[in-house]
Amino acid sequence: MKSRGLFLAAVVSLLLGLPATASAAQGLTARERQQINETMDSFVNHVVKRQNIDAGYDSVTPNFRLGMSRKEWDKGDLPGVPFPAAGKTFHGWVVTYRDQNELGVEIVLQPQKGSGVGAGSFPMTLKRIHGRWLVDSMVPGAFFAPEGKKARVVGTNDFLAQGDGGDGGGGSGAQRVPADFAYVPFAIFGAMVLILISAALIGGFRWRKARGGLPPLPERMRTRT
Repeated sequence: MKSRGLFLAAVVSLLLGLPATASAAQGLTARERQQINETMDSFVNHVVKRQNIDAGYDSVTPNFRLGMSRKEWDKGDLPGVPFPAAGKTFHGWVVTYRDQNELGVEIVLQPQKGSGVGAGSFPMTLKRIHGRWLVDSMVPGAFFAPEGKKARVVGTNDFLAQGDGGDGGGGSGAQRVPADFAYVPFAIFGAMVLILISAALIGGFRWRKARGGLPPLPERMRTRT
């Protein structure tokens, strides 16, 4: 089970363009790895599974809690992605980057039998606060088809808003790019045009400066003037 999870994590890393950085992983001490394992166990068992959620309060950062008090947290309306993860220990995480007290990891969670879902990959960010590594964010990365179903991987793009005629299957009505970014190609094209015009103007000015004025008119135009 653990080896399969590590294999899936590596596959998802390639699919999502998140290469596992060996140097970042080697920078972790044995004590840090133990802390992260303990944090991941508490976080997945209580926050992700939504079981005994009070026990998971101290495994996340204040940023993850969105400023909620423990009393508000215990009401059950939690941030993060719920998932029926199988098992009790979750040490198969893979380091994707490290920036001082911030650590990017990715973990593949296997589903509980009978849950009707497949394995899921989750990119996560941990931050070291007062010497402890805590979960700061968790987002869905990719989901695999349930066991016995046709092989399929649902990635991040499939979570984008769909058009009126799209169902995520690539139809003509599917909207793969958010509307807020639809102007980007036009902005790039406009910038390229402006650069070309500016280069032409600058070249003309330089030519006039070198020649001492505009080029002479053609012979026919001089006779008419």
